[in-house]
Amino acid sequence: MIYITGDTHREIDIAKINPDDRFAAGKTMTDQDYLIICGDFGCIWDGGSGDSFWLDWLESLPWTTCFVDGNHENFELLEQFPTADWHGGRVHRIRSNIVHLQRGEVFDIDGRRFFTFGGAFSHDLMFRIEHISWWRGEMATKADVENAFANLDRVGWKVDGVITHDVYLRDPMSRSHSVSMAPYGAGYCDIRQVLDCIEKRLDYKYWFHGHYHRDCVYLKGKRPSICLYDQVIRYDDVDRWIERLPEEE
Repeated sequence: MIYITGDTHREIDIAKINPDDRFAAGKTMTDQDYLIICGDFGCIWDGGSGDSFWLDWLESLPWTTCFVDGNHENFELLEQFPTADWHGGRVHRIRSNIVHLQRGEVFDIDGRRFFTFGGAFSHDLMFRIEHISWWRGEMATKADVENAFANLDRVGWKVDGVITHDVYLRDPMSRSHSVSMAPYGAGYCDIRQVLDCIEKRLDYKYWFHGHYHRDCVYLKGKRPSICLYDQVIRYDDVDRWIERLPEEE
């Protein structure tokens, strides 16, 4: 089984995937199951005891935890983890059952094919300090985009699901905050615009993202765009969950 949720932010929002708290379905999951987090994982933040505590806890759970990066990650630490091939794409291997799904990769997980692309602009950038609470790696590089297009070419631009942190530009949610590329310099791209180009061409069933701290669905695009925050949804039950989620205008 595959479950998908939004931002966990380390201890701030991680209770939603705790089998002994809000995630009752986790009690029956096994090492054949997966939980995917749509960015802002947050458990690789300062390399200290807090990170270790939560990574130890996640490793003790039976399933495999997968995440795309958000904007609130320590990218300098994240890049230090070993890269490995996993289910058809490249990951950073964090622990035995914790993997970071790298940008622009395509993965075959439990009979479903997923395209992944993490990252987003920090709207609270003015309150953050570079290399301590903010990293330019939150935004996409041209190499990330080239990798995405090459991998999508390889699979004929057809997947089952898309996992991102931000969302494509034509989704109204993406325009709820302004984005400035000034802090990044040459070689970086606005992720929303990149995802917009991909969405126009990609054949997919569902688009899942986080970042906006809401649970809702946008149905006026090519396919459902599902923003997740508090909810943890089972992939096989997505259509039923869509009926319950408020529709984004």
